[in-house]
Amino acid sequence: MAESRVIVVTHFPSPYQVELFNEVERQRPGVLRVFYLNQRVAARKWSGVPVTHDHAYLDAGNAILETARAAVTRATFVIFNYYIDGVSAGLIKARAATEGPWCFWGERPGYRFPWLARLARLSRLGPLRSGRAPIWGIGRWAVNAYRAEFGDARAYMNLPYYSNLDRFRAAQPKYSSDITFLFSGSLIHRKGVDLLARAFRDTAAANPRVRLKIMGDGPLQPRLMQTLGASDRVEWVGFTDWNALVPVYESAHVLCVPSRHDGWGLVVPEGLAAGLPTIATDHTGAALDLIKPRHNGWLVRAGDLDGLSRAMKQAARLDGDEWSSMSHRARASIVDHSLPIGAARLLGGVDHALSQSRGLN
Repeated sequence: MAESRVIVVTHFPSPYQVELFNEVERQRPGVLRVFYLNQRVAARKWSGVPVTHDHAYLDAGNAILETARAAVTRATFVIFNYYIDGVSAGLIKARAATEGPWCFWGERPGYRFPWLARLARLSRLGPLRSGRAPIWGIGRWAVNAYRAEFGDARAYMNLPYYSNLDRFRAAQPKYSSDITFLFSGSLIHRKGVDLLARAFRDTAAANPRVRLKIMGDGPLQPRLMQTLGASDRVEWVGFTDWNALVPVYESAHVLCVPSRHDGWGLVVPEGLAAGLPTIATDHTGAALDLIKPRHNGWLVRAGDLDGLSRAMKQAARLDGDEWSSMSHRARASIVDHSLPIGAARLLGGVDHALSQSRGLN
């Protein structure tokens, strides 16, 4: 029944995508088949989430590549979530040549070398540029960028990443005057953790009761340790697997997401679901969609050390009632960001695109 199926081509089985596609399978059994370009990516250490949807790994050999090419050309609808390598670009061209309906679903492009990245899109997303396939942006920030680049003569939809937030909703952080800030992510320049270290040092000089937990690992750790010194108010949690995150969130009071660029940023909905008011930047897709300043968190300009420091100082001054109110609003702000709603939105996007396609034929 390949002809009646929806095909997804994506990078690798990240836990949040697997959870979403598993939920699509639960809601509409048999409709979905996912081709993962890679079974594993060395830079990603997460343990796998059990896969309950139909899937295959394209790095398993030439035979599966031929199967994928045939499936992509015959499917009712195809969703491309990746375009950077030659395999995905070739599959996009193969689908476009059939003139069958398809869409591109992606994060906001462009952080480093934006002009080189744009040239890559000109080549590998050429069929998207020359046609009118829908674009699904992962957050409003992505939708706006793709609309500016690809024009208005096509349909756009905001379809962010969704994951199972129920485990985070079960967290019960408790107020303490010793406010603990949490960072969760890779210790790399793009994530802005170097700015966080400096902002925390400034905040701690004004408020000796604040604490910082850094969850993650990466090449910046030696530099961060030098910036923060041997402080007993800094805890290095290290890499923490997908299924062990909740106790760390529960032990904190405020989540910090100081990214210089983050196309979506799953830590934002995770932190809000756990009841943590969240400080994040205006170059983080999830923050732009989900954070209302001084309501459930703070938005600061990406790369703005002073702005980040001011937000942390404001958070450190919250009393118990203020923090509890923000914590309650953080949870409430994410109530509609559930896995079932995300899967239903994906399926609704497919149905809408197919109805539009039939209307054009």
